[in-house]
Amino acid sequence: MALLEVNNLTKRFGGLVANDSVSAEINEGEIVGLIGPNGAGKTTLFNCISGFYSSDGGSVAFEGKDITRFSADQVCRKGMARTFQIVKIFKDMTVLENVMVGAFCRTTSPERAQQEALKTLELVGLVEKKDVPGGSLTIAGKKRLELARALATQPRLLMLDETMAGLNPMETREAVELLRKINAQGVTLIVVEHVMEAIMTISDRIMVLDYGKKIAEDVPEKIAQNEEVIKAYLGERYYARS
Repeated sequence: MALLEVNNLTKRFGGLVANDSVSAEINEGEIVGLIGPNGAGKTTLFNCISGFYSSDGGSVAFEGKDITRFSADQVCRKGMARTFQIVKIFKDMTVLENVMVGAFCRTTSPERAQQEALKTLELVGLVEKKDVPGGSLTIAGKKRLELARALATQPRLLMLDETMAGLNPMETREAVELLRKINAQGVTLIVVEHVMEAIMTISDRIMVLDYGKKIAEDVPEKIAQNEEVIKAYLGERYYARS
């Protein structure tokens, strides 16, 4: 049984079909990349799976249980967390307080929430910044902070929406290593990313969306040579490099 099962999921905005009967299975322990051009429906798919949007058709099951109509907080408590394409942190709260917000998903004890937050900040490399306001961090730091807050909810499945966007090459390499470390600790990952060098390196499988439809799903090496994917998204220049 797959950890996450998405069956014929459809989401419409008026006459626009943002997700058109998308199906996918995510197995425990995988890192799955989700790529496609802007407007392909990647973030909408995340929003429907995680309970931020209600889908117009299809179903979502997590650990074998139907969660299609779960709210975002119910999905999170079930064991699925996500980050956002546009970073959403509490700018006036300290880094530690930001991550404690996530930890309160599993406890009502401030002491336990603080312990979990500190442990998570140590993992992502932000513990030395724990007392500074979240809004004072760099872009890379804010992305790590949002990742830490999601991790503090103790998810089994973590969905990351462009975590590496805007990072320089060194920051991107560090982000890739951090995701590998998180995955090695037993967290399954779905990663939306436009940085092809990163997503092709880290993913076990890659799914490709275009105009709301899934047009391909395979290991990175075959995705890089898929003519439909090259035409829709990667382009001939990427094919020549791969």
